[in-house]
Amino acid sequence: MKPERAPAKSGKLSGRLLPDAAARLRARGVEEPELNAQWLLAAALGVERMALLADLSAPVPAAARRRFEETLTLKESGLPLAYILGWQNFRGLKIKVDGRVLVPRPETEELAGLAAEFLKPFKGAVSALDYGAGSGAIGLWLARKFPALEVTAAEKSARAIACARENAAALGLADRITFVRTGTLEGMTGRFDLIVSNPPYIPTRVIGGLSPEVLSEPHMALDGGGDGLDIARMLVALAPGRLKKGGAMLLEVGGGQAKKLLSLMPDRTWTGKKLFKDLNGVERFVFGIKK
Repeated sequence: MKPERAPAKSGKLSGRLLPDAAARLRARGVEEPELNAQWLLAAALGVERMALLADLSAPVPAAARRRFEETLTLKESGLPLAYILGWQNFRGLKIKVDGRVLVPRPETEELAGLAAEFLKPFKGAVSALDYGAGSGAIGLWLARKFPALEVTAAEKSARAIACARENAAALGLADRITFVRTGTLEGMTGRFDLIVSNPPYIPTRVIGGLSPEVLSEPHMALDGGGDGLDIARMLVALAPGRLKKGGAMLLEVGGGQAKKLLSLMPDRTWTGKKLFKDLNGVERFVFGIKK
């Protein structure tokens, strides 16, 4: 009769590595340390996170432990989880993200959902402008959802456009997206049924006090000027010239900014003006239809 295999040494099983990793991250002030540790270990093992959690007694090979340690160190240094993994889930799309682009937030997924609600009734050809496209997440998701939609992705950063192009190619949507490098709506051609944007909206004076994770992201994608509304104000002023009659503008803004922005949309130009709250109850989205 063969002798029973000796139990694995401490630290070599998933279930034994995770608590220590989470404690390390917690000590560095990382939010959701357990969840971050799970994602990093799953990535090191090359498995899905839920598969990892389904068998915490699985041994972790030495090479995977080394990868896990390397990524833990990156996370401790303040790098966003999505940058370490190399991707972010956006409403079911696997979007490549790195230091060239902002990591899409849950609120921006909500923004894309509101854009889809507006586009649903349209029949035939329809067009949308994703302004400040970054990774391209909003425009790419809308293009996937609406096969007849023509999407233009406008972005100031050449590095961000390169990342968005890579995402479009990876998702098989390269022929559905037109990329334009610009820092303003002024000078753009064409008119759209929808302009949707998650512009930079953090006031300049606040940026220095942000968490290390956020400060790892491109400052261009964060800095909204003195009151955080520089880009949003430009969009409100110039969007009517780029919208078809009955076309809509939908913007994401910071907490406490929505009412101010709505007040800049005159009734002679806009109808159906509305604020939408995000899932946390914050007035986050500004909507209006061009008369």
